[in-house]
Amino acid sequence: MKKLKAAFVATFLSFGLLGAPAGQAQQAPPAPQPEQRFNIPYGPDPAQKLDLCLPPLAGTQRPAVVMIHGGYWTVGQRNAYEPLCKGAASQGMVAVTIDYRLADGSEHHRWPAQLVDAQLAVRWLRFHAAEFGINPQHICVLGDSAGAHLAVFLAVLNRTIPGDYANEIPSVSSSVACAVDNFGPADLTADNFWPPNQQLFGVEGRAPAQERDASPLFLVGPTTAPIMIAHGRQDKAVSVDQSTQLYDQLKRAGVPTRLVLLNCGHEFEGLSPQEVYKVLQSELDFIKNPRATAGKS
Repeated sequence: MKKLKAAFVATFLSFGLLGAPAGQAQQAPPAPQPEQRFNIPYGPDPAQKLDLCLPPLAGTQRPAVVMIHGGYWTVGQRNAYEPLCKGAASQGMVAVTIDYRLADGSEHHRWPAQLVDAQLAVRWLRFHAAEFGINPQHICVLGDSAGAHLAVFLAVLNRTIPGDYANEIPSVSSSVACAVDNFGPADLTADNFWPPNQQLFGVEGRAPAQERDASPLFLVGPTTAPIMIAHGRQDKAVSVDQSTQLYDQLKRAGVPTRLVLLNCGHEFEGLSPQEVYKVLQSELDFIKNPRATAGKS
């Protein structure tokens, strides 16, 4: 869980623009490529940078997605999502992949710094909606592991949380239209999960109050945005119970949700490239139309 495994990143790479699985590309003239812009500041902190992927054809009122890398809140980089960013753009979405402050025990990087940054990235993208041809009411988030935890948090919140950068772009909403949760923890208080409390909260050992405050499971309600969840039954880093409990809570609250349970470990380890491709494509389809499908599979 400390970093994206090479197999997970390699799967993104193997599908290029997610037009077809590797080896199945049709003989046709090369399609127009998405436009990429790199190293764009979305806030004043040095860690607040993003890469932008724009569809190859001009458009308006397009869906958008903010991609949030995992890494136990302590490591990781936005370029892990570059292939999927391009893949989303090739299908008509505006996509960004973000860096955020990584927890290192320092006060400036302690929770909720990671969530403050993710909300600011959403506000930045919404602020630029007209420029990039985005429907400002259709901005979703997607993350894996710790990034999925942040994605779920963005979905359950209907307000900008207090923080050191909460006053950046203050007139713009931090809300999202949907979230994709790939094997993320939703309850940091659970006995089956040990968050990095020293780096994240600045305390040694278990910290029940801080862990609960950093658990989106307890904030699920009727205003929570639709969430799609994918998790491996054999995940040893984040128990699948985290996702089944989140799914049940969402169902009780009447939130549109979909849970995909897979025969694999953390970061889809054990799935074939074709199986991972199918999951990722279903997630992009969900982002395009978050209320179309619900249920468990």
